[in-house]
Amino acid sequence: MFDGLDTVDFEAVIRALEDAIVVERAYGNDDHARELETDAQVVREALVTAVNATHPAHRDELVFKYESAAAFLKHFGSVFSLNYDLLLYWVSFEVPKLYDGFALGKKHRDGRFQGPLQEAAYCQIFNLHGGLHLFQDKIGDVYKALDHGSGVRATITDEIAKHGNLPLYVAEGNWQAKLKKINSVEYLRHCYRTLKETTANVFVFGHSADQNDSHIYHAIFGSKAKHVWFGIYKPDADNLREFDAKLTAFHAIGGRKVSYSFFEAETAHVWNAE
Repeated sequence: MFDGLDTVDFEAVIRALEDAIVVERAYGNDDHARELETDAQVVREALVTAVNATHPAHRDELVFKYESAAAFLKHFGSVFSLNYDLLLYWVSFEVPKLYDGFALGKKHRDGRFQGPLQEAAYCQIFNLHGGLHLFQDKIGDVYKALDHGSGVRATITDEIAKHGNLPLYVAEGNWQAKLKKINSVEYLRHCYRTLKETTANVFVFGHSADQNDSHIYHAIFGSKAKHVWFGIYKPDADNLREFDAKLTAFHAIGGRKVSYSFFEAETAHVWNAE
């Protein structure tokens, strides 16, 4: 199914299976409809398995990293993330007044979710590609998963396996498809629009500036940013030339005179206390 639809998006596959179930039942093929229902649940559980196999269950498992990460984030007025994981969500608890826009929302589903996001709320965290902790309801509102006693990951996996809802995240393979997904969800559009409207210095940490995220750099270099600082891990002459070529291309497409410089990524000390 993933190959046939040319996608890596779990939601797209499950949606296609669910549509096929309706068709099969309409044609009286109940046995095949039940088979497709089973397959759709297998896909949901595959995502649950992947999350549980690769992601820490509780924030306490990474407590030794929070102090340095929080110290790094305190330098910035806004934080834009391209990651799906819960690390920024957990680190934000250590940084006063680093809000994600959900504070004005109400708690729902026995306190397991909070939302929806309100643009009038204080918001300094923007999940440009969604995240494991974000879910969208049927009318398009986005809610944040909460720790309901067993950890946020438990809330997420329960929502996928038992309720059939998948996290909101952008998993498409090229930047055009990613931008199409972003434009289809108001929360993601809001995050992306905020990046495009920045007037501050922009620091890029932990990203390779590959073509499949060109939309991010089109936004940055098309903004009114003062300057872009791009972190490179263990810079040498070769990778400096490589990244200079990448950013030069994005700079030309952006259409504005946003200058950029490089810094050595390790000097940020994001994940250690040095």
